[in-house]
Amino acid sequence: MVQSPALSRALSAWVRKIWREVAAFGVVGAVAFFVETATFNLLILGAPSRSDGILSSAPVLASVVATFLAMVASWFGNRYWTYRDRRSAVDRREIGWFVAVNLAGMAVTAVPVFVSHQLLGLDTPLSDNTARLMGWAGATLLRFAAYRNLVFVSAGKDFAPVPSPLSTWTTALSRAWRSGALWPWCLGAVAALCSLAVNAVFHPGYLSEDSTDQLRQALGQRPMTDWHPPVLALLWRILIHTTGAISAMAALQSAVLWASLWVLARLVWKKTGSRGLSLVMLAVGLTPHVLTFTGVVWKDVHMAYALLAALAVALSARELPPGRAGSRWALLVLGVLLLAYAVLVRKNGLPAVVPVFVLLVLAVWPSPGRRRWLAATGLLVLTTAVAGVGVSQATEPVATRQYAQIPLDDLTHVLSPAQIRAAAERAGASSDFRDRLVTATVACERRKIPADVYFNCYPRNRSLGVTELSRDADVLVRMWTREMPRHWRGYVAYRGRVFAKLLFQGNLAFYDGSVTKLDALRGAPVNESLKFTVQSYVTGLAHDVPMLFQGWFWLAVSLVFTARRRWAGPYATELRLLGASSALYILAYLPTAPQSNFRYVYWPALAGTIGLVTVLVGFLARRRAGSGRLTPGAGPAAGERPAVPTGAADAGPHEDVTVAS
Repeated sequence: MVQSPALSRALSAWVRKIWREVAAFGVVGAVAFFVETATFNLLILGAPSRSDGILSSAPVLASVVATFLAMVASWFGNRYWTYRDRRSAVDRREIGWFVAVNLAGMAVTAVPVFVSHQLLGLDTPLSDNTARLMGWAGATLLRFAAYRNLVFVSAGKDFAPVPSPLSTWTTALSRAWRSGALWPWCLGAVAALCSLAVNAVFHPGYLSEDSTDQLRQALGQRPMTDWHPPVLALLWRILIHTTGAISAMAALQSAVLWASLWVLARLVWKKTGSRGLSLVMLAVGLTPHVLTFTGVVWKDVHMAYALLAALAVALSARELPPGRAGSRWALLVLGVLLLAYAVLVRKNGLPAVVPVFVLLVLAVWPSPGRRRWLAATGLLVLTTAVAGVGVSQATEPVATRQYAQIPLDDLTHVLSPAQIRAAAERAGASSDFRDRLVTATVACERRKIPADVYFNCYPRNRSLGVTELSRDADVLVRMWTREMPRHWRGYVAYRGRVFAKLLFQGNLAFYDGSVTKLDALRGAPVNESLKFTVQSYVTGLAHDVPMLFQGWFWLAVSLVFTARRRWAGPYATELRLLGASSALYILAYLPTAPQSNFRYVYWPALAGTIGLVTVLVGFLARRRAGSGRLTPGAGPAAGERPAVPTGAADAGPHEDVTVAS
């Protein structure tokens, strides 16, 4: 109570002393606003004597030009008038801070509009202007505080800034930035903005035929089946009941991806002290072959992001100081839950899960021992089994025996129509099923359909729905086990052709969500302009760098990761296991691939990109460590080993390398 009058007097004195700054800042802001508005309208509408402006067909470019000119006017006005008493030589620090603050101001202005439109569903002129006004007010406060305390502070020796209640906070903020303590939070802010932006682009989520069917199941419009993983439909149903929005699934996908990338980028910063390298890791989410499916609700995407999140958990556990048994078990359980979900959401995901599980255990315990291996393996098996039973009990899916598609493909492409009929008779097939098999064989041969017979060639009985194959699945299995050993050459040749097409003729680089025509989605249509922008970016890179969307390239990358025993940097073991996960997942499609589709190699593409960035980080880390350039404040945290200046290539799985930025 005694200090309250003194604090009040200090605040009053502070306000009286900076009134000129506030007034000048307001005038400069008004001028910048006028410059931006006038320039934009001039570029779009043109002079009174013209019918249109020079950029009338490019409003986005006109907006960028107008914003840039407004920033220039703001910089000149504030530097040479508002803060003229602080002026000294122009330096890169001042320019960098000025640009960063204005970009942050643009983001602050856009966030309320995004929340109003995308999250609250408000689209009236009143709500738009209210949201923009809130964003403008927040951005103005941010710019004033930052200009005064961070940007225009390069004064001479005789300058003494007016003390304020913000001075202590801004001083601490500046020190935290210089020491690097603030950078992980900056990475988090960038990741959050990227997640929001990507979610806005793909809103309400692009749907394939598979995901449309699962959404109908989640909404209760169709009975649950096991044709597609019921765990995904169950999770979607929970999200819809919790949030009231079907777009929550796409938002969850985006959040998991960018949260995982933030964890990995933070670890890169911790290991190298390089802001640039940490941003490179974060930028993986914006690469065309990763961004393309970020907003598409697919089981392949869910499996890939669950494995990526498990990798982030494992590398976080690797950084724990000695001891911390409780934290290690907690991270192990979290990683196991993610791996169990990956198995349940993709039936053939087990080959990719096993190496990541090994990576997780070795990260939690550098030398696990037999008992810990058994405990961790038992935990994974038990969690997967219990979760599978729980999902089945909660959804009661209709059994479809989808696996019957594989012997159907093999039989109709390896045997002739006469051999198909004879084999079906020996296996006890009904006359109707024999005729359908022969018809499918002839149709695929005539139309040169390489795979996916059930959907492309088989004369389906629509009245049976997804249960049709389950009626004759036993017959197909008996036919396959009897005929394939006798026609093994044809089987090997056929499977080799299908697998080669998957590797070298991958398609579907971009999925535009054109199936999104449900009644539930009519109130939230896909933004065609944003879709066209992303599609142009992805397909353009797919044309210029096609190997990014082809399985052979990522198989080669994964095999190199697996075969090379030592890698520069501290993550040699993790790279080998990550490569093994990708390679096993691709090779598992050799006997089962139904068609050529990039989504089947989406996890190897994501894991391979993460691995390539990790190799780059390790190479630069060893190079800079050898030069002896260490970053102040980027040394080992409590409980870590000291930085290893040389010999990073020989570092063990838990040795740290800390180098300069």
